[in-house]
Amino acid sequence: MIQIPRLLTTCRKKGLQRLVITDHNTIEGALQAQILDPQIFIIGEEILTRQGELLGIFVKESVPAGLSAIETVQMLRDQGSFISVSHPFDALRKGHWNLDDLLEIIAYIDAIEVFNSRCLSPQSNQQAMDFAREHNLLATVGSDAHSLGEVGSATLTLPEFNGPASLIQALVNAQSRVRLSSPWVHFFSRYASWRKGRLR
Repeated sequence: MIQIPRLLTTCRKKGLQRLVITDHNTIEGALQAQILDPQIFIIGEEILTRQGELLGIFVKESVPAGLSAIETVQMLRDQGSFISVSHPFDALRKGHWNLDDLLEIIAYIDAIEVFNSRCLSPQSNQQAMDFAREHNLLATVGSDAHSLGEVGSATLTLPEFNGPASLIQALVNAQSRVRLSSPWVHFFSRYASWRKGRLR
């Protein structure tokens, strides 16, 4: 688990002005981070639905895992969140999407994550980019950082924004800078999960 004060230091060292924290199925860490520095940290959540994973940005209340995608979208919409789809075509991960399921929600989402640094196959990111272009959706990118070294591996340069509506406008002119994380990060994540389980 990344310690929030160290995360703040890392953001400052790397020149990151905003960072969305999207822990799995909770906003507790993001809430703590925003208290520490509300200018840098944005509250988000990565939510596992029955169809795949969604990213909520500017989340006010945590959305539980295990709901249908459309129920999750509705809960995020009710609180005014920005909605993107994380690593939609990375078939090596639990939260990837079937195309038919994704097509059912495209009218209700804001963006597609077109690059995720933890995707092992470049084709997964390319497929997401092609899908976003085909359906005229905005693009987000994600470091998907589980360690401080991964923070900032995928970033966007975009105009200032202060909420979901202005983020939508800012993304129209966003420029991405991305790199894939080492495949070794998956090993370290599995080890950390195993060790956390052992310590319980």
